[in-house]
Parts: sequence; C-alpha cells; structure tokens
Amino acid sequence: MRKFMIKAISIFLLFFLFISFIQGEEKPIKAGDLYDLGMELFYNGRYEEAIEQFSKLIQTFPQSKLVSYSHYMIGVSLLSNKQFEEALEKFNFYLKTYPDGDRVKEAERGVNICLEKIKEKNVKKDISITNINFEEKKINNIPTELQKNLEPKEVPSKKINRRICAQIFYLDGRSLSDVEKTIKELKKAGIDTIIFRVFQNKGDRTYRFLKPRNDAGVYFNTEHAPVVYDLLGKIADIVHRNGMDIFAWMTTRYADFGLEVKSEYRCKSYNFDTKKIEISRGLNLFHPDILRRLEGIYRDLARYQIDGILFQDDLILRHNEDFSTEANKAFLREYGFSPHPDTFYIEPYKSDSGKYYVKAYTERFWIWANWKNRWLMNVAKRLISTAKEVNPNLQFGINIYYEAVLNHSNAIAWFSQDLMRAIENGFDYYAIMAYHRQTMRELNMEKERSIKLMSDVSQKAIDMIGDPHKVLMKIQILDWKVYDLIPEKEVNDILTEILKHGNVSLAFVPYIHQFPFHLLKDKWSTF
Repeated sequence: MRKFMIKAISIFLLFFLFISFIQGEEKPIKAGDLYDLGMELFYNGRYEEAIEQFSKLIQTFPQSKLVSYSHYMIGVSLLSNKQFEEALEKFNFYLKTYPDGDRVKEAERGVNICLEKIKEKNVKKDISITNINFEEKKINNIPTELQKNLEPKEVPSKKINRRICAQIFYLDGRSLSDVEKTIKELKKAGIDTIIFRVFQNKGDRTYRFLKPRNDAGVYFNTEHAPVVYDLLGKIADIVHRNGMDIFAWMTTRYADFGLEVKSEYRCKSYNFDTKKIEISRGLNLFHPDILRRLEGIYRDLARYQIDGILFQDDLILRHNEDFSTEANKAFLREYGFSPHPDTFYIEPYKSDSGKYYVKAYTERFWIWANWKNRWLMNVAKRLISTAKEVNPNLQFGINIYYEAVLNHSNAIAWFSQDLMRAIENGFDYYAIMAYHRQTMRELNMEKERSIKLMSDVSQKAIDMIGDPHKVLMKIQILDWKVYDLIPEKEVNDILTEILKHGNVSLAFVPYIHQFPFHLLKDKWSTF
C-alpha cells in the first residue's frame, strides 16, 4: 500500500511539473523584438519605457549587433526627455565605445546639442537670480556674451520659406499661352510654388502643345536619358515671370528609361511565391554605372532656372528589395555576412488580397533594412552635391511616407525610410504624403478617422522636424482610385485639422483645374 501511495504521489508531482512547464512556456524573445518595441515606445513619446527596453536588450543580448544602436537610442531618448546631462554621458560613452559605429556623426551632434542645452539652462539660472524681467527690459540691454547664449543655436544659413504648392502631373492646355493662363489663375488663388513633373513614364498622357521625341524620358535636355521634349525651360520662364517659384519633381530608382532590358542595372527582389530572387521594377542604385548616370541627369537638370528639386517617392527599397549582386557585395564588405531571404523573414504568409506579409523580421533583417536606408540617403546626398555644383542655391525636398512619421519600424521595414536620418541629412523640405483617401482604403477606416490621422501626422512631423515651414504636407484633392474630385468641404476639413498645429507648407496633389483653389485661399493665409 505504501509503495502504491509513493508511486501515485510521484506521478502526480511529475504531472504537476509538466503542466507548470507547459503553462509557463513562452516564445523566446529576441534582440530584434526588444529593439522594435523600444523604437515604438520612443516614437510614441514614452521615453523612459523605451530606455528600459534598450537597456534590457543590452543586458540580455550583449553580443548582438543591435547593442550599439541601443546605446545610441538611450542617448536620444534621454535627450528627448530633456535629461541633458545623462544624454551627454551616454553619447560620450557611445563615441568612446564605438568609434567606427554607424551613429558616430549623430552622436557627435547629440553631444553638441546637449552642451548647448546645458549651457542654456545654466544661463537661465543666472538670469533668474538677478530677477530680470524680459517683458520690461529689451534684449539689447543684456551683455553681449549673455545675449549670444540666449539666441537660437541652430540658425539655417538660408531662411526656409513657407510654400503653398500645386503639384502638376499634367496641364490640359492646347498651347503655352493656355499654360500661362493656368499659372496666373493659381497665382491669384494663393499658390506661390509649382512642383512640375519633369519625367514621363510609358503610357502617360503627353501634352497637346508639343510633339514628343520619345514615349518615356525627361522634359529637359540631357545625354543621360531619353528626352521627351525640352519643356522645362519654357515652363520655368512662365512661372518666374508670374512671380512664383518652380521645383522640378524628378524620379531616381524608376528613371530606367532606355535601360529596361539590361538586367544588371535592375533591382532584384525576393519572390515569396517562387522563393527565388528575380528582376523587379526600378534601377539598381548599388551599381556604379547607375549612380554615374543619375549624377549626369541631375547635373543637367540643375542647369535650368529652377528653384529646387523634389525627389520622387521612389527613393525607397521595399522589404524584399534589393538582392542585386552589387548590393549583396557592398553589405557583405561592411557586415561580414551575405543578405539572404531565409535569414530575414519569419513566417511569410499570403493575405486575402494576394500580397505577402511576414509575422516578424529577424535581427539580421533590421541591420540590412537600416543599412539600405543609409545607402539611399548617401545616394540623395551625392545627387544633391552634384546638382549644387551647378546651382548652389537649389533647395531640395524629399517625399516621405506618413508611416515614417508615425511608425519608425514599419517605415524602415517596408520602405527603408527613416525620417530621423533624413532630418540629419538636412533637406530643405520634407514632403509628407498625407493622402487621406488612399489611407482610408489601405487601413479600412472612416473618412473622419483618416483626417484625424493626418492631423496627428502633421503634429508629429512638426515635433520631429522643428520648423513647420520645412514640413510640406501633401493634400490629396483627387481620389485617384475612382478619379473623382474631392469635395472642397472635405479638403477644408483636412486643412483645418492640419493647420491647427502650425504654419506648415502645403502641396495640393495632383493639380486639377476644376478644383476651386480660390475658395480656400483664406484658409492658409489666416493661420
């Protein structure tokens, strides 16, 4: 009987331990998961919680390549939380520990900002002791050295003006005289800048007042791409003599005019269906021939009397692009391992719409995605430098997906786009694609919610970029899914929500002559 009882108790204990083990078993957490959570918390303004996640990553995965990034992000979180002394200590630690790290320049900038903020704080303490009332005393009564400390530290070399833009895909006129009438109407309606598309893809409508030389290419003279027609100079003349500015809207990755058949010049992507690397749309920005070609195009574009250039929204790489030979070799040289789909994607699945998604990404994927973003920003810097050799006064804008404002992780994964890194590269304008109708369909939400979402995007963009004039909110005035004009009241509601956060620049997309711009003129001029 005693043996039976002992045996029964043993079985019971084993069963209890087994159940406890099963109930307590959790999916092992990975460094990439902690980093993603930290970034998510950071972009939601929960800085202390973000620091906890980055610190946990450092302690749990000390050998991870994400450790250096986590140290840097702790510094950024402390800085954002106005803990300047602690942030300074962390940035200095990063610079000492990772002298060749990816974020050295950013950490150095963080050190400078911290020193300035600490200095400002000390100045304010000194001023409070002497009971200076700034409402009663003029600023020029303060000693010269003290006045310098009170002045803003980051003053751009050239003032960034607020712009009210019409982004032109097509002009429905029979002559250049008709074009000028359109420009005059826009000027009268309060538009001060024209964003003019200087490229054409196959199948696009051609202007009725010209005879195209090619069915795809650019609208300015260059030896580096097919020329549809040398139109840009004429349009620039019309715009300028009516007292307006003109930005040339130019593509990068999709400027593959004439190179469609050369596979070595094409981007390579991973096909989740076939599980193979295949040729995909767009140029291979890792190929030296392509970079030289783009430099030639942008150099020739800069020769025209334009005020700026807007990079098209194709300066991105999606989560399954680019596996080209040149890209793989460049990444291998820097990180010591080759990019491969098998080491990037966790549980890919096909949605009802036919698109492929993944349940998660590996740590190696995040390293690769961030590296791609850094490469793209270097390409942009290279093209800007080339263009400014010809025209140093050119301003530059870059198209930014709204996800890059609200969700850093998604933007890096889906587009290899990072707004913070773009800000560090010093563009003049950040064109936020706040297309509310498109977002309604993508996220399956009501119109009011999508408008509120774009309002949140506007506020967050101002917080991140600083100068509201540099935030160029792109307002959708045509529903391109059904090709219906968006009602004036709906656009009015969007403007109300967006402009309550600050005097951001605006771009109406796309220009449609039927839209009543004149009815909204007071909207942006009264804020």
